[in-house]
Amino acid sequence: MLAACVVRRHGRHIGRPLSRALSTSLACRLSATSFPRLKQVPDNMWINPPVPETLAKAEPTWPSRLPASGSEANTEVIRSLTSLDEYMEEMYTESLRTSGPILRGTDEVRFGRKYLGMAELPRKITQAMAELLAAYRPQALRSDYLRLADALRSTGQVTPEGKGKGRKAQAGKREQEKQEVLEELNMLKPLPGERIQVVIPGSRPPPESLVKPGTRLKPHTLEYGANEAAAYLATMAPGTYGVMYNVLAELASRLPGFSPLTVLDFGCGPAPALWALPQTFPSVQAYRGIDISEDMLLLAEPLAAHLEGGPAEVNFTRYLAPGKQTSDLVLAGFVLSELPTDAMRTAMVESLWEHTKDTLVLVDRGTPDAARIISEARAHILGLDEPAHTVAPIPNDLPDPTLGTTQWLHFSQRVQRPTFTMRTKHSLSNIEDLGYSYAVLRRGARPRVPAPLDRSQEVPVSLAEAQANPEKYLPDGLLRKTKERLAEEAYGWPRIVLPPIKRKGHVLVDMCTTEGTVERWVYTKSHNKQAYRDARKASWGDLFPHKPKSTSRRPFFTPDDKAGSDEPSEPKKNRKARRSDKLRDE
Repeated sequence: MLAACVVRRHGRHIGRPLSRALSTSLACRLSATSFPRLKQVPDNMWINPPVPETLAKAEPTWPSRLPASGSEANTEVIRSLTSLDEYMEEMYTESLRTSGPILRGTDEVRFGRKYLGMAELPRKITQAMAELLAAYRPQALRSDYLRLADALRSTGQVTPEGKGKGRKAQAGKREQEKQEVLEELNMLKPLPGERIQVVIPGSRPPPESLVKPGTRLKPHTLEYGANEAAAYLATMAPGTYGVMYNVLAELASRLPGFSPLTVLDFGCGPAPALWALPQTFPSVQAYRGIDISEDMLLLAEPLAAHLEGGPAEVNFTRYLAPGKQTSDLVLAGFVLSELPTDAMRTAMVESLWEHTKDTLVLVDRGTPDAARIISEARAHILGLDEPAHTVAPIPNDLPDPTLGTTQWLHFSQRVQRPTFTMRTKHSLSNIEDLGYSYAVLRRGARPRVPAPLDRSQEVPVSLAEAQANPEKYLPDGLLRKTKERLAEEAYGWPRIVLPPIKRKGHVLVDMCTTEGTVERWVYTKSHNKQAYRDARKASWGDLFPHKPKSTSRRPFFTPDDKAGSDEPSEPKKNRKARRSDKLRDE
């Protein structure tokens, strides 16, 4: 079309025959240029393909087809067609850069991925668990499970006051609505067998018992006897295994040079963390599990005997020795929230840190209270005189950015339920999503993030050699980064703290940044196609290396100075009237 416009512009000088000749020569010029056909295959495509040599070096063929004439019109046409060739070359190069094929995930994105899919118990462990649980009546397991669930729900509310959806009601308005509810309650007369539950606006009722519906739960804990240990094994051990497997797999990926030989598992229970060690850290030679419940250890020992590829030395004890015996890796899963006071938690964290030779992993439930406990334990260890740094999930050593806000740092792991778990929970679904909070701390100063690599002087290898050695070279012929290099760079990447929001042409991602804030990053298709594609495939909890197009602070992650005070919050502004309101009134 552009060539036709140029010809018509000077048509009165060159005439119709010359115009037809120029169009034919231009078609020959384009057909003579060999455009590469880019094929989209996994990890074998170009990010910025170079301009083909035939397009850069080919000589134009249309001057030889023009009539031999030195008129001013022909000279002007030749000059126009020359500029047209330059324009097409620039347009083609730009199209390859912006609209060319992209990689299905870069090495950086793969390294920072935390999502593992659905976790499944090892087959022999599942069979051994079924054999142990066959000695218990299903009705007794169900009853003990409900009592165990009541104890866990009583020690930490799922959504405490001031958190979750909605805004905090004004103090005066809340008191007025409370009086109105109480006045209406006095006029109500419950029917025989009917129970009236009072819910004050702006507050949440305490949890009720699952064993005795209608009875409010009081904070309490259970001693794990034989029945409680069996109920825990049947209902909660699979989810605990999935969470510990996810955390250990991320730790093994983030620290490629870390090969622990000894592991200390405090509060091990039936030892679900031990079942994940052969797949994550096969270098472990000695495992020591500690749990105060002897019935739990009686279940852990026969299950450990059925584990394939586990540590050569496995020991279970009831108490943590006060000596200086340290372990390379120390685990504490779902323990801190069961302790009654903060002072006991602080003393326990200090004791675990003393027994840690290299890395300490703290895992707990995904409730706001458990997330606060994990954050306080992390802050306490970082505040000690000994140097330490955070490996995950917060990408810095600053305070938790969610403290004092309406949100909390937590993640989720999907687990496949065995048959006995579905039967005990009276569930028809064989999958379960378990929320959890965690912190991974390591001794020593925080590693320094290296400067970006300058690859302008690096000479790429040929395409055939790059395809022959895909583990060594990128599709463009450059060397791949080593795992050690990616591990160092990962200390400077933010973490996705909520599921990404996918929209048409852009993706909204909530990030916990290295500066200690939570921001919403926007990735658009027009800004960077590779970053946009990776953002659409990213998952909750991943480390994400790409830079965004724009950022903004998240209001729900901003600390509220009035939280917990008696001052009323600002009233919500009334929205503008809409046409639909008028139609609804009519």
